[in-house]
Amino acid sequence: MALDAKPAGAGGRSDPAAKRNGSQRVTPPALLAALTAGSGGGATERTALLVVSLHRSDRLNALAQDPSNQYVLAEIARRVQSMLRPADRYAFVANDELWLLLAGLPDGSLAELAGRTLRDTLQRPIRVARPEGGHAFVMVRPVVGGAWTSLRKLADPMSMVGAASQACVKARSQETRVLISRLDDDTARVRRDELEREIRAALHANALDVHFQPQIDLASGRCVALEALIRWNRTDGTSVSPSLIASVCEERGMMGALTQFVLNSALRNQRLWAGQGLDLAVSINLSPTILADAAFPILVSHALSTWNVPGDRLTLELTESAIAQNEQSAIDFMKQLRELGCHLSMDDFGTGYSSIEWFRKLPLNELKIDRSFVRELEGAEREPADGTVRALIDLAHAFRLRALAEAVESPQVAEMLAAAGCDRAQGYAFSPALPAASVADWCRRHEEAGLLSRSEEAGIR
Repeated sequence: MALDAKPAGAGGRSDPAAKRNGSQRVTPPALLAALTAGSGGGATERTALLVVSLHRSDRLNALAQDPSNQYVLAEIARRVQSMLRPADRYAFVANDELWLLLAGLPDGSLAELAGRTLRDTLQRPIRVARPEGGHAFVMVRPVVGGAWTSLRKLADPMSMVGAASQACVKARSQETRVLISRLDDDTARVRRDELEREIRAALHANALDVHFQPQIDLASGRCVALEALIRWNRTDGTSVSPSLIASVCEERGMMGALTQFVLNSALRNQRLWAGQGLDLAVSINLSPTILADAAFPILVSHALSTWNVPGDRLTLELTESAIAQNEQSAIDFMKQLRELGCHLSMDDFGTGYSSIEWFRKLPLNELKIDRSFVRELEGAEREPADGTVRALIDLAHAFRLRALAEAVESPQVAEMLAAAGCDRAQGYAFSPALPAASVADWCRRHEEAGLLSRSEEAGIR
């Protein structure tokens, strides 16, 4: 149930939209408490705080507590609520200032995407009735500042509030409208410096590794593709998470070298498997940094030529946040890759704040359903006939895209996805990511198991 909040002049009624969506409108102290403990009651890791300054054309009416003010604030709250996820929180601290707490954002670029979407949503005119009759339009010019942290715990939540508020002031002075700061402690910075040096050395020595997770065609049960995933063990034997490797590389200017390494490893192995009679496509992830590299399509063309791999055997995955950073540039970039024959997939769709309109503009082949939605199917007693996953599958098919679900961890969920019309799936229900040398043997064993299963179902002994 949504918690009641009372910004000045907004009244004390709870927000019906908040009850429907599950996210909470809270008081500023409650939001600070959520920031300290984590909005879901857990850790603060990967959390963003947005401070929104609402510059309204009816500022005098707002200050004078005009009767229309309550309606304007209620409409602002409704629009904010419409874009939030269940774990998010928001609070009015004044008639002209709003705070939002967004949990579970993998990187700061998603906070920037949320800020831009929020800005665009709030700046649409608000129509209000005049007491004397007729209507007027209230214009809102939002300025958004924010702070994103990867820290596990915040010793002082006010430091994040201060950073977000300062970013808001800076955004207003620079007329950027959206500005996000990043918070890390000294220990984290030292660790990232050490990791940078080690990753650079590992890239130079080709000491990183690439594993491949099978992607299964749910209609036939066959493995048709594999996602390339970076792996690395430090010299002391400890493993480093792929997300941390990517984060350090993106921050320290090494993402180009890392992507080139993964690309060539994936294509080289694809060619080896083809020589063994396995027709398997490979997919790799692209970061926002790569989308800004005008030379990358040329690099892909050379790599495809070097390894003699057809373009349609390579799928390049892009996230909502990567595309949103510069939409038109991203579209041009994607068109160049499509001209090479490559397939394009939108990864993590539904976790950010993008628009369905993108599907009319972007040259996509595939929609990859995020793990957070797939996990909702665990423990469900029936197929997702009218749930979020089914809606995403139908959305993909409406735009003639392939639907792929990730993080499928049980045969039951795989069966539910197949019944809902999902095209492909990957996850531990089928296999974890495999070393390249193990892929061919796994594919053959998987095919044999599938043939045996189909024979038993047909009553053939």
